[in-house]
Amino acid sequence: DCAELPCDYDCAGVCNGDAVEDCSGACNGDATEDCAGECGGSASEDDCGVCNGDGTSCLDNVLSFGAATDSSLEVLYSSSSAIAGFQFTVSGIDLLDASGGAAEEADLNVDSSSLGIVIGYSVSGATVPAGSGLLTNLTIGGFTSPEACLTDVVVSDPNASSLDFEVGDCLSSECADED
Repeated sequence: DCAELPCDYDCAGVCNGDAVEDCSGACNGDATEDCAGECGGSASEDDCGVCNGDGTSCLDNVLSFGAATDSSLEVLYSSSSAIAGFQFTVSGIDLLDASGGAAEEADLNVDSSSLGIVIGYSVSGATVPAGSGLLTNLTIGGFTSPEACLTDVVVSDPNASSLDFEVGDCLSSECADED
């Protein structure tokens, strides 16, 4: 007596075959689940490993200086979260005004004082989106010391929670020229 060997049928009906169903139920199909769990979906992970992310979640939270002249100074930001408000002090310059940039584009009010304090806020819930770029432009009357520095940085998210922010390097007044 020969006993029949056990047989496991694959999706194509072949005894002990290797055909398998994909996530849509197609035999030997090539549909796969995306990172959101959708069969045949197009969601993918960004560089930070976030499904359908925009790459901002792995940004470092930093305020720093950008381009500088004898009459203007850019303040740049990089943020993994939306910014609902900010305050910082700029030392080493004669601060005349702060305006423009992502803060103003997002409808934040930006105010400054002759003490070097800059504040950005919204009474309507507006926020600067997560990302990086020009936060605001400073109009300056010149440098008052050999270097300008950002200090006393406070940044808040839309829930009014404080965000940890680093500060970029100070800027030597010798770097600020018309070229």
